[in-house]
Amino acid sequence: MTVRLNPAELAVRLNARWKQGLPALAWQVLADCNAYARDDTGALIRSSRGASDLGQGRLAWSTPYARRVYYTGTPSRLHNPAASLRWCEKAKAARLTAWRSQAARILGGGDP
Repeated sequence: MTVRLNPAELAVRLNARWKQGLPALAWQVLADCNAYARDDTGALIRSSRGASDLGQGRLAWSTPYARRVYYTGTPSRLHNPAASLRWCEKAKAARLTAWRSQAARILGGGDP
């Protein structure tokens, strides 16, 4: 039996799968991050939906205060009891395994 691998073809196929699946993965990561974001008026979370480029896997929060409240202060937990500083790091700590599994499925593999 002979097995021949074409690395260029493999790279093209993986890239195509990644481009197709990345928006769904980015949407999931965004939702998971927003689960820990401050939610006093809803503006911060709403801003992420418009400012993020899911097709490129780029997440962003575009309020003038987003950077400041990501790193400093005391998050109000009135509207979101899970609110935290550095909300994406908090989501990553809780959900990284699930994100990796979703990425593996996108690329045609099973769970890592």
